[in-house]
Amino acid sequence: MTLDLWSWLLALSPLALLLVLMIVRNWGAAEAGALSWLATASIAALAFGMSLRDIGMQSVKGAMDALTIVYIIWPAILIYEITREADAFRPLQRGITRLLPHPLLQVMAFGWVFASFLQGITGFGVPIAVCAPLLVSIGVRPVHAVFIALIGHAWNNTFGTLAAAWVGLKQVTDLSPGEEALTALQASVLLWIVNIAAGLVICWMYGRARGVSEGLTAVALISLAHGGLGLVLSQWDDTLNGFLAALAGFVLIFGLGRLPMYRRSSAVRASPMFAGSAPSSGRAGGTGSGEDAATGTPSSGGRRAAPATGVGLTGGREAEASTTAREMPLGTAFLPYTALLGITLVILLIPPIERTLGGISVGLGFPPFTTGLGYATPAETSEMAVFTHAGTFLLAAAVVTYLCYARMRYLAKGAWKRALARTADKAIGATIAVLALVSMAAVMQGSGQASTLAQGVADWTGGVYILLAPFIGLFGTFITGSNLSGNLLFGPLQQTTATAAGLSGPAVLSGQTAGGALGAIISPSKVLLGTTTAGVSGREGEVLRMALPVTLLLTAVIGAVVFFFA
Repeated sequence: MTLDLWSWLLALSPLALLLVLMIVRNWGAAEAGALSWLATASIAALAFGMSLRDIGMQSVKGAMDALTIVYIIWPAILIYEITREADAFRPLQRGITRLLPHPLLQVMAFGWVFASFLQGITGFGVPIAVCAPLLVSIGVRPVHAVFIALIGHAWNNTFGTLAAAWVGLKQVTDLSPGEEALTALQASVLLWIVNIAAGLVICWMYGRARGVSEGLTAVALISLAHGGLGLVLSQWDDTLNGFLAALAGFVLIFGLGRLPMYRRSSAVRASPMFAGSAPSSGRAGGTGSGEDAATGTPSSGGRRAAPATGVGLTGGREAEASTTAREMPLGTAFLPYTALLGITLVILLIPPIERTLGGISVGLGFPPFTTGLGYATPAETSEMAVFTHAGTFLLAAAVVTYLCYARMRYLAKGAWKRALARTADKAIGATIAVLALVSMAAVMQGSGQASTLAQGVADWTGGVYILLAPFIGLFGTFITGSNLSGNLLFGPLQQTTATAAGLSGPAVLSGQTAGGALGAIISPSKVLLGTTTAGVSGREGEVLRMALPVTLLLTAVIGAVVFFFA
């Protein structure tokens, strides 16, 4: 296929339409995704020579791939609703407040440290689905909560999830052992920058310059555990790199909560990230109005306002909970996440269990095809390893949580019906959106639109290509929802382009996967996970308006560092 400006603009137009509808017109992802899929399919048929049969097959393949995301959405929301039915968010809030009195540390704990930890083990959107509602439960505005979870987990998208994205990049590229080690080292440096930036952005959102001043010590120490340890582990063990680095940060933050500087009252009086009035020393924060006033604002001294009934705090047992004399212990309140971590670790870190369960999969095969313009797609099989999928871990944790809470008498009669009904109500719209968006990405890939976009950038940027390599990685994750998929899609192209241009292969590939990690912040499917579980479905455009400037700026910084590496 001849690459020209017209073809490139046509390939770009569905993505431009998607962004305009979501950001400018404030459409929800379900409506914008469906219309953008239609635009993609029309361009594929009329301009890229793709038959209607092949468009249909790619759309079905996209729908199959989307099921791996949908399978996370439903049980993640179910865990949230069961926890809400048990009224476990109140003791969770009180327990975290006791351990981490400073409200900024509370936000870091859920939105950065715990999100990173979950990404180190499960990935596939679980950190967003779990941590966004936890942030809402401590008083963070829902849209802010989604963005914080997105940027907080992003750095661990390459070596987290047991290094799936990194292993995938190695599989599709031709690197010598020395080049692999250098690529891992350089990627770790880039991801450390992303990690530091995440901590600083959270501090800035909390209290602007004063927030950065208060949180700088915590950011420095946590990022040293995350990024510094990750840098060392990158030369030792692929699989456990992200997990061990995130674990170190998770342990460290509770030690930081004991420092005198984080047990004093916060100097920030009007934090814009919290619903209602500002945290203030010794006084309970007020509540705002509407959706963002669902929770009270934590005080800088560790106390909180009585939250209004709303997102993340009360369920079918709120009347009973208000009169019960029995306080749920913190460990019990944290049961859903303890169960999730325990189940995940047992299955993934015990080789015989992982091999046995990982060998069981379901899927569909798709035949090869070639478009009228000569773009060939090989035969593919869309598979899902059911018993080692993050959705299964979440579903098992939901069942364990329900049975334990029911046995402990924390659930009222009919709790399971209410939890399932609210889960379906929240998940149906998100399911439609994910099906549309992933099917759109599949048609873009099958028609050659995705490669046209990437190849155009490579061909027309000349000597500055290396500055833009991270943007191709970002684009790959944006359209596929996964750094792993982005690496598989564009890793070979990046290496081939680097070789042809006489550039450093390790530098370009490190930029590819670091850019892919940043792409997770603005990936529509992950944004959907957050807005759905945070209770603000339809406000994905607001999240993207908040996330895009930060993400693009960080990607440009990463590009500059990659240029230095080369």
